[in-house]
Parts: sequence; structure tokens; C-alpha cells
Amino acid sequence: MLDSYPYWYSRFLVIAARISFALTIVLAPLRWRIILWERPTFPVYGDYTNFLLFASDIALIYTLIFWGSSLLLSPRKVSFGSASIWIFLIGLTMAGFVSIYASEDNILSIYQFIRLGFLFLFYLYIVNEIPSPRWVLVPVGLQILVESMIAIWQSLLQHSLGLRTLGELPLDPNIKGVSVVLANGFRFLRAYGLSDHPNILGGCLAFGLIILLAVILYSENRARWIASIFFLPALVALVLTFSRSAWISFLIGSSLMVGMEAVLRRWESIKRAVWLGLVSILIITPVAWKNRQFFGVRLNAGGSFSQAPFEQQSVGERMLLIRSGNQIFVEHSVIGIGLGASPLAMKRRFPYFQTNYQPPHYTLLAAALETGVIGAIFYFLLLVMPWIIFLPRWKSIATQPYLMSTFILLFAITIVGLFDYYTWLNAAGRVWQWLAWGLWSLALERVA
Repeated sequence: MLDSYPYWYSRFLVIAARISFALTIVLAPLRWRIILWERPTFPVYGDYTNFLLFASDIALIYTLIFWGSSLLLSPRKVSFGSASIWIFLIGLTMAGFVSIYASEDNILSIYQFIRLGFLFLFYLYIVNEIPSPRWVLVPVGLQILVESMIAIWQSLLQHSLGLRTLGELPLDPNIKGVSVVLANGFRFLRAYGLSDHPNILGGCLAFGLIILLAVILYSENRARWIASIFFLPALVALVLTFSRSAWISFLIGSSLMVGMEAVLRRWESIKRAVWLGLVSILIITPVAWKNRQFFGVRLNAGGSFSQAPFEQQSVGERMLLIRSGNQIFVEHSVIGIGLGASPLAMKRRFPYFQTNYQPPHYTLLAAALETGVIGAIFYFLLLVMPWIIFLPRWKSIATQPYLMSTFILLFAITIVGLFDYYTWLNAAGRVWQWLAWGLWSLALERVA
């Protein structure tokens, strides 16, 4: 009888870890945080230098505590997953450790290295302890449903909803610094949800929509109907973020997924996709038509990228940050300027900058800038290895829903990384990126 106690305690801890894992996903977009150490470095944005503990961080830490305790009570083999992922993840993490020695801010880079270490353990947890896609599908559905409802309501009211205790920013389109679309003198508030920025919310919604689309295409039970109910409001919210990178990510990822079904002549899936597309168009068209002038600006109607001040500034800022980041990388290419220290390096190198100090809006360059050429190689391999595996086996992979959907998710995240940096540095983006690597590695192990 006494011998059974460790087993039952271990089972309790396993369940607690899975619940905490689910909460990590649900809470990922929330900007609610505890400031562990405030370290102002004007004019650099405080979130780049402060030590922060986000809601998803707390859930992730509890996941690891419960999992580690269950392993102590009931020892079992820990798998590292596919070598095509874990080797390069370790390499990237260690490159981040080495970057501490040449960092613009050693303490900040140590803090960011610790965060990367927790993310690697998060990856290991996924590979070893996620027995069913349900443990991902349900929290993803909850995440995007909650965020979608809040985002749509914000867009309709054109101001925040008073959810400050949950981390909602005070949103007013007439306040400087709030992200808006400007057309014909009118300022339209982009949907934030409970995130730090519409682009971050857009990415989370796009990634979640990819997963829901996989359920709709591949599932043969009522789960596809539930996924459809979650899908439609999330799609409207994605549109209202006005995040071009998220739009592109979802459109390309979903098109590839549906296109593969067409190539394989799985007409039942195509029929579902067509019906979903028609309903989506019916829902989105009134929203797009009502706000057509703002969508036109975001889509370069009338040459807005070169004429509209906000759009010209947005494109110009990205190009300036990429050029500046590349210049600093060339000067510090061996081990980089330190994890998380790219905004500070920008400030030191360019004291009279034309935009806000921030990492380059291109994750590969941001990783290279902060971890040097070795870190850049590991990060690049993490991005391309799924394609190296997929291309020679595409027909086989396309017939395996779990493997195909995780590949598309990784692809969608990579697309966002071509235009923004939050999957490299921001807490919400990192949860999605490491989650995708873990799910892909787990899927590869299952079919090996």
C-alpha cells in the first residue's frame, strides 16, 4: 500500500503539469507581468531592459516544477526528441550563453539565457509528456477565442475595455504611441486584445488558426465543428489587427495545407475548405467594406507605402533597423552583442537614431546580432531542417495530419519571422516558436 503512494503522487503531478502546460498556451499573448527588476535606460523601451515575469512564464515554471517532481517520484527515461531539432536548440542556447561574455549588458543577457534554458526544458516537456493533440488543441482554442472576443470588441468601440487588471493597455487612437491605421485624416485603432501590440496578437491568432484549420481538414468527428466555431471570430479578429505579417503567414500556411489536400485528391477535405472559405468571406466582407479605406492603406492602395506617413514610416523603420542591425553584426560577428541586448547596442552605436531602438524586424538577423555567427547558424538550421525533412518525403508527410499540421505551423512562424522579431525575443512569440519545435520533434519521433 505504501509503495503505491509515490506512483499516485507522481500521477497527480503529471496531471498538474499538463494543466499548467495548457495554461502556458492560453496565457501566452497576455502582456500582464510582474516587474522583477526595473532597469530604465532612456530612451530604450523599458520592456527590453527590465526583468519581467509574464503570466505565461509563471505557468511554464509550474509546468517544469510539477514535471520535475513527477520524475523524481517515478523515474523514467527522458527523450530529447528528434536530433534534427534538439541538437540545434542546445547549440542555440549555448551560443546565447557564450554571448554573455561580450554583451552590452551582461546581467540582461544572463537573464535572457535563463529564459532560453527554461524554454529548452519546455521543449523537452512537450516531447516527453504530451500524449494527445487535445492537450494543445483545447488551450489554443481557448487562447484565440478569448483574445478574439476582446479584440473585436476593442475594434468596434475604438478604445480599451477597462481590463487593466488583465494587462490590457489603455487604448485611445488619439494618443501618441497607440498603434493605428491613418486614412484621410481618420485614425483607426488596431485590435490589441490583451497583448502588447497588434502584430503580436495577429501572430498568435494566425498560428492558432493554422491549428484549427488542421482540425477542420483532418478530423472526422465533431471536433471539426467546434473548431469551425472558434475559427470564424478568430479570423475576424486577425483581420482587425491589421498585421500584414500575420495575414501573409496565415494565407500562405493555410494555402499550402489546402493545396496539399488538393494534390492528394482528398476531396472531402477540399469540400470542407471551400465551405469554410465561403463562410469566412461572407463574414469578413462587411468588415472589410466598412473599413475599406484603412485596409487600402495597409495593402498599398494608391501607393500608400510611399505616400501615407504612417505606412511610409513603418516600412522605413524596418529597413533602417535591418541596415543598422546588419552593420553591428558585421562589427561583432564572432559571438554577438549579447542575448536581448540588441536595442542597447543600437543605442550605443547610433546615438542619434531616426526611430525607436529595437531589434531588427527579421528574426535570423536578430539572432545573429545577439548570438554571433555560430548562434545564427544554429537558428538558421532550426528554420530550414523541417524543409530538408519535408521536401523529399512530402507525399508521405502530407498523409499524416499531425506531422503535416506541425510543419505548416513552423512554416507560418518562420514567415512571421521574416517581418518581425517577436518570435525571437517576445515572451508570447517564444512560447509559440518553442511549442512548434516541440510538436514537430514529437511528430517526427512518432513516425520514426
